[in-house]
Amino acid sequence: MKQAFTQEDLIAYIYGEADRDQIKATEAALAADPLLVHQLTELVEAQASLPKVLFTPRRRIVKAILRYARGEPAPQLCY
Repeated sequence: MKQAFTQEDLIAYIYGEADRDQIKATEAALAADPLLVHQLTELVEAQASLPKVLFTPRRRIVKAILRYARGEPAPQLCY
């Protein structure tokens, strides 16, 4: 039985989100299907071209999350 791979399957493989069975199936399919290799290559190139963005949450948001995790009352976050 030939498995059809979606873009989502290949993206999960690229980002390391595929489980062991999915990885084995993907690698076997890649070994047998040059078109799938081409699709994977395009996705990897697209991933590499994405800008590297770092997000830093505001200190008050981090404090609010920590208070919530400790079970303390939630502060007013909006002004």
